[in-house]
Amino acid sequence: MRDVVFFAFLVGSLPVCFMNPYYGVLMWYWISYFNPHRFTFGFAYNLPVAFMVAVPTLAGILFARKSLRSLLTSESILLICLWAWYSISYIRARGVPIFVGHLNEMNYEMDHISKIIFMTLIMVVVVTNRQRIYGVMLVTGGSLGLLALKGAIFGARTSGEERVFGPPDSFLADNNGFGLAVNVCLPILFFLARNERRRWLRILLYICFGGGVVAVLLTYSRGALLGLVMVLGMILLRSRHKLLAVFACVLAAFIILAIAPPAWMNRMGNFAEGNLDGTANQRLISWETAWKFSHDYPVLGGGFDTIGDVFLYKRYQPRQLPGGLISSGPHSIYFQLLADQGFVGLGLFLLILACCFFTLARTRFAARRLPRARWLVDYTLMVEIGLLAFMTSGAFLGFAYLDLLYQMVGLTAVLKILLRQEVIAARAETATSLGDVEVLEAAPSLA
Repeated sequence: MRDVVFFAFLVGSLPVCFMNPYYGVLMWYWISYFNPHRFTFGFAYNLPVAFMVAVPTLAGILFARKSLRSLLTSESILLICLWAWYSISYIRARGVPIFVGHLNEMNYEMDHISKIIFMTLIMVVVVTNRQRIYGVMLVTGGSLGLLALKGAIFGARTSGEERVFGPPDSFLADNNGFGLAVNVCLPILFFLARNERRRWLRILLYICFGGGVVAVLLTYSRGALLGLVMVLGMILLRSRHKLLAVFACVLAAFIILAIAPPAWMNRMGNFAEGNLDGTANQRLISWETAWKFSHDYPVLGGGFDTIGDVFLYKRYQPRQLPGGLISSGPHSIYFQLLADQGFVGLGLFLLILACCFFTLARTRFAARRLPRARWLVDYTLMVEIGLLAFMTSGAFLGFAYLDLLYQMVGLTAVLKILLRQEVIAARAETATSLGDVEVLEAAPSLA
């Protein structure tokens, strides 16, 4: 029955995606993060639902002849350059015999990242006002927030003894990936709730935020825990009631330590004391392996999922892995990109992040000076803290191609464009009130 209901809703939505590509973008993010088809048990489980939504959305963009001028921002251009570098590295790696061991993984990842970046660029084109960026944030935060709340409830039922995972057979199925994604989502939930006027929705968003904190803890992911600490610390700095927030955080920490299951305390306790267990040693060895590999392939790397290739891993690993393992993952977005895309790819990636932080800070500064644009401030904080969460947790987790990161880059470009619109609108209001002669003198001060 679930399959029929979901399939009927999906098919019924496709014409709407064509007529209104913005709705198609919302559907894409709902499917990407919530993975509704993974809650079915029949024919709908393995449907290419994201592709089914993307095709009419793209057709709608082409049919409506929407302007692509919004892509002429530094973030969008750099994102396209990174996409091009991924493609160059992928094409070159396919022709190197030593990389044949991860050819299938390369094909999958190239297809996956191309869809992500392509839909991110479409999102930049169609999100043209305050209502639309609110919708994208609500769908993103709501989808991951409800999954996190589900995970928190599951954790409560099992007294925290079982780890929380994302939807099965999805990019968030792994506990580490799910924890990372929820961390990026937490600032979205918090700032949306803080500004939400509808009481029922505000309460639901706060509940999802609290559930997200619990879910991250119960993933048992130490990388996610570090990201959570960073997120809560940044939100605390931006809180309107800092003393109350500090008290709530301290109280929550005591409650967690008091009721945390022994398995969780043992895993996190060793980490806090600086003791390296087997998984921590795996990380160090994998980082060294990626570094050694980069000396032989410094420019283009080895293509997607290089460190996951058992043959390459064994060839470059500096010493034996603990527990008799024969290979391990990259365990860091930075070393992952270094091995996969070389120093150039890693440099482009870091340049995009730096550009985003610069743009967000500049947008926030300008928005605070312009009364009609002050609503942009909290959106810049959502994206900025989300990026910091990704960078912090990602330092210990290998999820460089996660959808959320590229969405945050696209949203940075959108916020820059929306600020320009607000400045132009302010100039128009000034022209109306002061007259054509006076506005020529007033307009530069508004910019």
